[in-house]
Amino acid sequence: MKSRMMCSVAVAAAMLLPVGIVTIVSAQDRDRDQLKTDQLLQDKDKLQTKDRLKDKDQLKEQLKEQEQMRERTREQTRMERPERPQHEKAERSGQGH
Repeated sequence: MKSRMMCSVAVAAAMLLPVGIVTIVSAQDRDRDQLKTDQLLQDKDKLQTKDRLKDKDQLKEQLKEQEQMRERTREQTRMERPERPQHEKAERSGQGH
């Protein structure tokens, strides 16, 4: 009787063993896939951050260039058309009244 019971237990264990192994293996696969997905997302975030920083730097550079162009234009305008002395401005505004 005991031998039949032990045999039944052994057969049941043998039948359940592959199921347990499959469960462990599938859990490991899930974990590995999750880690890969997480790594891909992190890499994507890093790339997006780098792209944003590049865009920000390019924008700063463009703004700097625009400001330099405005400053050059102002300097050229001043050279071409010097400002009138302050007393001439006052005389002209007084003549209109």
